[in-house]
Amino acid sequence: MKIFFTPTKEYVSLSEGISLLADDLGIELSDNSAANVTLTVSEALEAKLHVVLDGKNACITYGGGKARFFRALAILIKWLKDGKTAQTLTETPLFITNGAMVDMSRNAVMNVKTVKFFMRKMALMGLNTFMLYTEDTYEIDGRRYFGYMRGRYTADEIRELDAYAIKLGIELVPCIQTLGHLATALRWSAAGAYKDTPNALLAGADATYKLIDDMFRSISECFTSRRLHIGMDETHDLGTGKYLDRFGYRERQDIYFEHLSKVAQIAESYSFRPMMWSDMFFRMSGKNIPDYYDFDMRVVLPDDIGSYVPEGVQQVFWDYYRPNEDFYDVNIKKHRLLGKNTVFAGGIWTWSGHCPHFSRSLRHTIPALEACRKNEIKEIFATIWHNGSESCLIMALAGLAWYADYDYKGRYDEQSVKECFDFACSLSYDDFMKTELPEYPHGGDVGVSRSLLYNDPLIGLMDKHVEHMDAANYYKSVSEQLCGIENGKGMFTSAFDVIKKLSSLLENKADFGVRLKKAYDADNKQALSDMLKECSVITEKLNTLRESHRKAWFEYSKPFGWEVHDIRYGGLIMRFDTVKERLSAYLNGEINAIEELEADRLSFDCSADGSKIGESFLWYPYRNIATAGIL
Repeated sequence: MKIFFTPTKEYVSLSEGISLLADDLGIELSDNSAANVTLTVSEALEAKLHVVLDGKNACITYGGGKARFFRALAILIKWLKDGKTAQTLTETPLFITNGAMVDMSRNAVMNVKTVKFFMRKMALMGLNTFMLYTEDTYEIDGRRYFGYMRGRYTADEIRELDAYAIKLGIELVPCIQTLGHLATALRWSAAGAYKDTPNALLAGADATYKLIDDMFRSISECFTSRRLHIGMDETHDLGTGKYLDRFGYRERQDIYFEHLSKVAQIAESYSFRPMMWSDMFFRMSGKNIPDYYDFDMRVVLPDDIGSYVPEGVQQVFWDYYRPNEDFYDVNIKKHRLLGKNTVFAGGIWTWSGHCPHFSRSLRHTIPALEACRKNEIKEIFATIWHNGSESCLIMALAGLAWYADYDYKGRYDEQSVKECFDFACSLSYDDFMKTELPEYPHGGDVGVSRSLLYNDPLIGLMDKHVEHMDAANYYKSVSEQLCGIENGKGMFTSAFDVIKKLSSLLENKADFGVRLKKAYDADNKQALSDMLKECSVITEKLNTLRESHRKAWFEYSKPFGWEVHDIRYGGLIMRFDTVKERLSAYLNGEINAIEELEADRLSFDCSADGSKIGESFLWYPYRNIATAGIL
């Protein structure tokens, strides 16, 4: 597709971004005589996009930032590829900022190439914010153990990404932690002077504020944006470690508010405009109420709560658990006590196994966006956490199409979302939705593939919950459906392949422990002999999955963190080696019993109904699934 751009000043300001996106769009810049279409660009004062195609001439009027233009350009190119010759479209976005916060801190640190790819696709959807979540995965001069062996970004890498984002009309926003969520940074003895608990900084200590000043200085030198997310969430253990020994007991909220004030002062000295997660205001106000945010009106924020928020510190209301619009409406209204211009953060579930949980994410996203629209929230983003999980985060781009399309259309429309994803990524949205199928062999809405993958073949902590599943036939069906999908294109190929290999493995492994226990209890020697042979099949499939996952990891991420998955896959492979040894010894009469199989199977969540799979299954970590011992 050859495009001639009329050489206006607007085109000149967009030309670098157009060049970055040319391959994604499948276009070639041409002179007027050879072009399929001549495109004229103009800029409006208000945030909008207006696209007109009339034969071989087209015009785009945009306002509110370059990302609006790139969405319009993607739409125009799709029209041309579809053979359209006359078309008009006007869109007015609901939100001022919209985009993603991507987790670069839970083992998988996206390499520079993948972040650039991600941002290009976001720009083509019209999204304008990329929030780089880095707990200790960025450089701080003079602090060699901060991010040590964690794949931290160098200052030059961040500057490169920052410059790239600007060309695409995307604001690259630093997102760090200044109190909790710093366990990986605090594990080293070098952090002793500013460590309160294994997770939290030592509030009140000079060494802590010197560290935070160093954080801000390093970030200030790398990012153009003056917006900064300072974290401050989930600090439930604040003041209970070294703080207690050094300063004595104090109310948690007093420690928290003092620390927040000091952090805000340091941010101001670097001209940052900070934002923070708001959950601790609710947790501290709710005392013993366990929910972060409250639907039943049990959490009552004090009328003067806003006085504890330093001036200019914006609050971010995050939630990705509720399908109820009323819940979001209630809590958005409560946030008004904490200040103006609340930001909302939803989530695209990528943190509970190999597969994205699209259905769950969508059920919770649309009610939240509806509440944001009705309450005139102007800034939103989707969190894309990794949490040390196995997923390939680029798959979340399909979920970002919900955020983009709702922004420009003002409502959710599935067909429109599919078109948005298509013109941005040139791929089938429906194919991406199928990648969650390995999560639901039980017919429920809670993903269980991680539990089935890491379930030990001899100990079988999850076996009670698999007894009533027709897991083998379910996964055979899923594998057939996934095999009918082209492995994406380009950058998505490896991510699709991992999920296909997972489904193939679970055809054998998902109910292996259940079948093994049943055969043993029945003293069915032939079945046990067959399962001894099946161990080799499973081991081969485990190796195949590991190799596919490793290929994807090294394609998308820095190498640091992969060692965790080598340990997990390696452990599973060795456990099946032990199964073979134990079965052989039993079948050969070398031992009279297999003690692991003599033991009764109990429900993992201690529920009376062992077949029930509840929300807690989303959170069971590898170390708990794999063993009842200490790992």
